[in-house]
Amino acid sequence: MIQTRKEALPTPQSMKFAVRRALRSSLLELGSGTKAELSERLGISFPTVSKVVELMVQEGEVNLLGLDESSGGRRANRYAFNPDCMLGLAVYYEKEQSVYTVFNGNGDLLERKAEDGILHHGPEALAFQMASWTRRYPEIRSIAVGMPAAVRDGIIFHVPSYGTFQDYNLQSHLEDLFSIPVIVENDMNAAVLGYHNLSGSAEASLVYVYLGHNGPGAGLLINGNVVRGRSFFTGEIGFVPMSEGSNFQDILERNRSVMSSLIEPDQGQIDALSRLCAAFTAILNPDAILWCEHNLSPSALVSIKERASAYVPERHLPEMLLRDWEHDYLDGLQRIALDMMISDTSAM
Repeated sequence: MIQTRKEALPTPQSMKFAVRRALRSSLLELGSGTKAELSERLGISFPTVSKVVELMVQEGEVNLLGLDESSGGRRANRYAFNPDCMLGLAVYYEKEQSVYTVFNGNGDLLERKAEDGILHHGPEALAFQMASWTRRYPEIRSIAVGMPAAVRDGIIFHVPSYGTFQDYNLQSHLEDLFSIPVIVENDMNAAVLGYHNLSGSAEASLVYVYLGHNGPGAGLLINGNVVRGRSFFTGEIGFVPMSEGSNFQDILERNRSVMSSLIEPDQGQIDALSRLCAAFTAILNPDAILWCEHNLSPSALVSIKERASAYVPERHLPEMLLRDWEHDYLDGLQRIALDMMISDTSAM
């Protein structure tokens, strides 16, 4: 076989990074461990584990808990990850507000606060607001940002309401500014990840629908994996064609007083929502469709499901649930930031 390029060989630095990441993950999962336990669990030699653990203790990332209980031989030291040595920041941006949380390596919440929305002021205002949080918490090692926009590799490419963000590489800008790893994620992708994390169903297929201020959107997850599509446009359900030459967003906006909340949609909107459910059922056959509880009332959800059964057999319709969107959204962003923290290389 002809090789077109050489495989990158591991370096001592990259190997040390991999060991350190594995130790973080194991100590977070186990709660504590001895060097021998960690060596056996990870399949890494005892001298290597010992050397890296001692380095992590010196740098404050791992705490020495004391001597383990005796098992007949020499008592071993027991170690635990120090969750306060590094913090994460999760923030989502909406028209009216910016909501952020700061949390430690265990996911324990240190602060949650809502501040005035700044999206209409552009990327520099967003960065200025974020800088106040990173100054207050210099231990922040990862940032997860949720945006009401289509995002690809940190670049915002579909954001109709906020033109200054169009085609803007927000991830690169924030990483250059703060020297902290950043992930920028679509709001509904983060929300469906959050619900998936909370539900504990590893192989679930889910659709999470939002009908809010920035137009409708959806997050799709199939067999535990977020679906983004060829051009990362998955979930822009406002473009789904409906009847009479109208798309889904057109029908929602026909009654703007209802669109502001959609707690009790009119009959035309009920039909559009039920057609959307039928389409998701026929194409994806998900386990559940999740709706934001501030968009729909329980009675409206019953009407949607009844109407959807006119388009597809009722036995194939998924479970439909009303959810606390903000809770799921922030949980998804926090999970993204925690995963980045485990992979952090800044302490190397």
